Amino acid sequence: MDLVEELRWSTYMKTRDRYKHGAATFLLHLYKSGDDALNAPFASQMEANLAMVRPRNGTSDEAMIYSLLPSYCEEPIEPLHWDLLTPQKILEPIWSWKDDFKKLSESRLSSYRAALHLLFKDFGKTDVWLKLSPTVNQVLNGWKRRRVRLQKKRGMSVEKGMAELPFKVYAELCKRIACDKLYGPFGWTYATMLWNLMGRSDNISHISVNHIKCKEDHLLIYYAQQKTDQDGKLSKYPRTIFANPLSPWTCAITALGVYLIVTNTRVGNSDGSLPLFHGSQDECARRFRVGLHAKAKEIASILEENGMTTQSVGTHSFRKGAATYASAGGTACPSSSAISLRAGWTQPGVEDTYRRYDSAGDEHVGRVLTGLPMNGEELAILPPIFMPETQEDEAFIDECCKSTMDVNQVNPGVARRCLASVVFHILKLREQLPPGHKLWADRTINNKQAMEKLRSLIFSGFQDNPIAMEANLCATGVPPHCALLRSMRIVKDQVAKLIPGVDEQLSQLPKLFRDALDEAIADGKIEGAPLTASNLERTVLRLLEESGLKDVPRLLQEGNTVRTRTPDRPTNLAAFGLQAHKTLPSDFYVPNMTLQKSWYHWMLGDAASGHRPWRLIQLCEVNDKKARERLRRFRKIMLAIQEY
Repeated sequence: MDLVEELRWSTYMKTRDRYKHGAATFLLHLYKSGDDALNAPFASQMEANLAMVRPRNGTSDEAMIYSLLPSYCEEPIEPLHWDLLTPQKILEPIWSWKDDFKKLSESRLSSYRAALHLLFKDFGKTDVWLKLSPTVNQVLNGWKRRRVRLQKKRGMSVEKGMAELPFKVYAELCKRIACDKLYGPFGWTYATMLWNLMGRSDNISHISVNHIKCKEDHLLIYYAQQKTDQDGKLSKYPRTIFANPLSPWTCAITALGVYLIVTNTRVGNSDGSLPLFHGSQDECARRFRVGLHAKAKEIASILEENGMTTQSVGTHSFRKGAATYASAGGTACPSSSAISLRAGWTQPGVEDTYRRYDSAGDEHVGRVLTGLPMNGEELAILPPIFMPETQEDEAFIDECCKSTMDVNQVNPGVARRCLASVVFHILKLREQLPPGHKLWADRTINNKQAMEKLRSLIFSGFQDNPIAMEANLCATGVPPHCALLRSMRIVKDQVAKLIPGVDEQLSQLPKLFRDALDEAIADGKIEGAPLTASNLERTVLRLLEESGLKDVPRLLQEGNTVRTRTPDRPTNLAAFGLQAHKTLPSDFYVPNMTLQKSWYHWMLGDAASGHRPWRLIQLCEVNDKKARERLRRFRKIMLAIQEY
């Protein structure tokens, strides 16, 4: 068993390919300088490779050396005399970088150091690297600090890597890409996957059709391997993708549906795999970048408004923008742990111990990333779902799925969910997508009668809708504030329906009062009693109760103003010639007293306790049953004396 050969596979292949450039740069410098540290047989092989005829597009010298390095050559030749290497020889190929601000980047220096470490590791010379690395690391760290000083002195940009995409720019890019006749279906799906999965381009390019499943109100996408999960331990934890019924352009399920319809016939690779995107990872990423830069130029003014340029937008901009939007796009963002797990970032010391994957947390992130309002009740909206009523409807939906997508390869649940989203947004798609778009070449999509029938079978709304409740549909990944906002909206709608009736009743109050006062003045009495302030107040309150405004008497007695849609309408005590008084205490009680004292309280009140005249106290103001009955008898006696 070749232990060194097995150790070579412990490094991620894509990372290994990237590090080859740094190792080739180092070896090429030794070859051109004639350094004795380069092994003679390896130098001869390098000379032969460099002399080979190269393709017309041009191949760098470093690329011609790739085939001599491990994982490219079955029996690689020992390239160096390891004991002759010194820190100075290792740093010579990049010595000119220290004065070049563009080359003196932290990522480039770190990549060069890691490339050399991998070269030593591939040939089992880790012990030699451990002797040389302290000095090399110290010099490279000094160069990094030099770059920072240059940034400070010259006022240069401190931003690193590609710029992050704001959600507004992302939405505009998706719309522009989707409307492209040829590039649109692929680019739109690729862009929405990058954003919604918060993924690296390598993961997006390697998505297999077999790794896309349907569950409840969302889709599941599995990663077989990630940069931070080389062993595939986290492959059992899927990423959730939700539909956006409010906007088709940021809806990954709609984009996926259009792509599956356009690429109806799917052809697997020779190894039996069934990739979602045709071509190798590099081909998919390159094809997307070319189209992305073309569309970025179309919105150059929008990019400038957001502090970006066309050159600062790349595949990594989607990942950075999605992570920023999910963590800082509102005041009710998902947890940082759920965001880190979705993005595939390691959390040393707490990962899989204190912070573990949970479907609810990832579902919350998925809902936010699809573009639904983060702080609104719409975050809890259900996706477009087919709701057939009869067996004929079910058969019709299945037939439409078979005619638009390759259901033998695509999961049937995924096909139905994607078709439902496309049909739900078909009107907006017809308005924006050009006539020559590939989507309109599908016979079913181009059949208006079929589209109308399918649209009539689709439901999308909230889970408190009777249709959703009957079908047991449940919205997943919904934070608590959405339920509260939904309840408040329902109450608001109910109040809005009551306002016209209240306004109508209030408009009738002046007529009721005029009729009652005219009758009282003509008779000299009001309801058979003398025309006094107390009797007048009692009549006013009764009229208010008869008009259906049962809370108005209480508000009048408390001296408040009834809020209506017409603020100029008088609705307080002063408007009726009455005066507001202090609210009765909860322990109010009519005590035993003489007739003289009773008459005093009846007419003037109790100055010591601040009570108003007891003739103005209504029974409804007294909470205790016994005290209310005692007040009722007291009023009966006093009214009889007053009338006498």
